[in-house]
Amino acid sequence: MNRKTLEDELKLVLRETPAPTDKAHLERTLLLARKETLQKQNRKRISFGWFLQKQLSYIGWKIWGMQCLFLLVTVGFFPGFSGDPINPLHLAKLLFCLSVAVLMMALPLLYRCVRYRMQEIEAASRFSSVKLLLAKLIVIGIGDLVLLCGIFLAAAIKTSLPTDSVVFYLCFPFLLACGGCLFLLGHLPPHLFFMGSLALCTALMLGCSILPERYAFFLQSASPAGRAAVCALLFVFCAMQLRYIIYTSSYTETQLV
Repeated sequence: MNRKTLEDELKLVLRETPAPTDKAHLERTLLLARKETLQKQNRKRISFGWFLQKQLSYIGWKIWGMQCLFLLVTVGFFPGFSGDPINPLHLAKLLFCLSVAVLMMALPLLYRCVRYRMQEIEAASRFSSVKLLLAKLIVIGIGDLVLLCGIFLAAAIKTSLPTDSVVFYLCFPFLLACGGCLFLLGHLPPHLFFMGSLALCTALMLGCSILPERYAFFLQSASPAGRAAVCALLFVFCAMQLRYIIYTSSYTETQLV
C-alpha cells in the first residue's frame, strides 16, 4: 500500500457516519467495563519483597561485581608490616578517601534512568518511583556494607592502626557523604543531583587529601565517645533524609522535570 492509497482510505473512513450509540451498545460497553474492573481487582499483587528479590538478580550482580573488583584493587593500597613505617595520618586520609569512593560508585546506578531517559517508564510502572529508588538503595547498601567490611578487615590486618580508629575513618566519611547525597537527592532534579553529589564527594576527598597535619586533630585526637557521637548524629541525619524522600519530598515529580 502506497502513501496515496493510504491517504484515500483514511479520508474515506473519516467521512463515514459514526455508528449510532443505542441502549444495547451502551449496555455492552458497561459490561466490558465491569469485566475489566473485576480483572483489575483480582490481579495478583506484587509484594515489595518479591520486587526487591527481582532487583537483586537484575542489578545486584552488576553493582556487587564492580564493588568486589574495587575491593580487590584497594587491598593493594595498604602497606604491610614490613618496610618503612607509614604515617598514621596518611593511612587515615587513605581510608577517608576510600570510604567516600565506595559511595561514589553508586552514583552512576542512580543516574542511569536519567541518562537513558527512562523516568517516564519507571513512573508508569506498578511500583512508584520512590519504591524503585528504595529497592536500588537497599541493593547498593548491601554491597557498600560488605565492601566497607572488606576494607576494614584489610586495614586491620595489614596496618598498625587501632581497630576503633579504622572503624571511625570508614564510617565518618561514608555517613557524611551519604547524608549530603541523600539531601541532594530529595531536593534537586536528577541531573543536578548527580553533578552535585559528584562535586560533594570529590570536594570531600580533595579536602581530606590536602588537609594539613596541624588541622587534622579530629582524625587522630578525638575521644572514642566523641567519634561515636558524631557517627550517630550523621546516621540519624541520613535516616531523616531517607524518610523525607519516602514520605515528604516530590521525588516522583522531579524525575519528570
